[in-house]
Amino acid sequence: MKVLYVTNGFPPHRWAGTEAYTAAIAQEFHRRNQDVQVLCVGDWESGDACFNGHEDAVYEGVPVRRLKLNWTRADDPFTWLYDNPVIADLYGRLLDEWRPDVVHVTSCETLSSSVLRVTRERGLPLVLTLTDFWFICPRMTLLRSDMHTCDGRTTAWDCTKCLARGSKAYRWPSRLLPERAVAGLLGAVGKHPVLTRRPGLRGMVGDMDARKAFLLRAIEWPHVRLTASPFVRTTYLANGVNVPIEVSAYGNDLSWLPAFPGRTPSHVLRIGFIGQIIPAKGLHVLLEALRLVPDDLRARMEVLVYGNVQQSPAYGEQVTEQARGLPVRFMGAFQRGDRAAVMSSFDVLAVPSLWYDFPLVIQDAMAAGAPVVATRLGGMAEAVTDGVNGLLFERGDAAGLAAHLGRLLREPGLVDQLRQAIPPVKTIQANADELSGIYASLR
Repeated sequence: MKVLYVTNGFPPHRWAGTEAYTAAIAQEFHRRNQDVQVLCVGDWESGDACFNGHEDAVYEGVPVRRLKLNWTRADDPFTWLYDNPVIADLYGRLLDEWRPDVVHVTSCETLSSSVLRVTRERGLPLVLTLTDFWFICPRMTLLRSDMHTCDGRTTAWDCTKCLARGSKAYRWPSRLLPERAVAGLLGAVGKHPVLTRRPGLRGMVGDMDARKAFLLRAIEWPHVRLTASPFVRTTYLANGVNVPIEVSAYGNDLSWLPAFPGRTPSHVLRIGFIGQIIPAKGLHVLLEALRLVPDDLRARMEVLVYGNVQQSPAYGEQVTEQARGLPVRFMGAFQRGDRAAVMSSFDVLAVPSLWYDFPLVIQDAMAAGAPVVATRLGGMAEAVTDGVNGLLFERGDAAGLAAHLGRLLREPGLVDQLRQAIPPVKTIQANADELSGIYASLR
């Protein structure tokens, strides 16, 4: 069977949740002697044209083609982010060349929904995994620019204002005009790509009504839609999606687990944070909580932060300053081969994310026997059963998180009690078995 995986980016260039999951699935099918190919984006905003060639590589046995794009050079950047005619033409030629039996898309973020349309036009079996909210949210996360969560049931102006809030295009007229007038002005501007492709408007202002309507149709094109989260499914259905969405938990690549050395005894409670160091992941909430823990308990704690502190430089400076005087160590990013050692370095994982997140690192931690303290939101609340295999706190509630951290020390045996109730973690092999059945049924 020839399977083509289409996604936003791919390791080692990009390594967030979607990329890690796509890599794990592609590698598992490669191990099963299937003919696997990955198509993704490499460069994303450099080069003189919208398309600047491609790069072929092999990543751990899997052939990967990375398209070199510069979305800012598109004739109509706002529209091409979700419906890109250049990608449609390139992708159609690749399908004619590669002739896959099945196409599985795990993200349309960079290549746009054109990959769905062209696949369907070619009559090929098409599977879509919904790893985020891209089809109903141009920011993908349902986290607004003011850092409040959104349910997706918004007007076109709500979305435009969310995207443009920090730009001069919104700020300057909003100082002089009522909001209705600003909405009318930017709505009119959004109809003209000659204006919206200018810096300051590019990617933020456009025909948002058209985006909403187009993507509600595009999500119907796959033959099968999957998501790992019941919350994601419910949210899409509440936003007007009227086609079936199957819920199937992600599988995790646990190939590192045999090398897991276990945890060495420690006189302090070691709290791990693993992820992107950006505001949406909520590291600042964890640091604020640590400062709220009573001094005598905090002296018996240590926070280990794994991630690239330079990913968002301003935020990196903020959390670095916030951590001064606290028992915090910034460990930097780590390679996949180091996962066993990283998972053995902490006793409890903290996941204080501020958006409807469903991070795979929760399952990795649980596979290593580490309870999770997480935000009561989205996929985090689905993975963690409060008081059973972990603890939950309300979104952004540093005091609530501090109370949980203190409780882990005040109640002897609580960590072990939570650890004992961790359920088995679904493996990538089990996930591949399920997908094999889906692919075969579509063929």
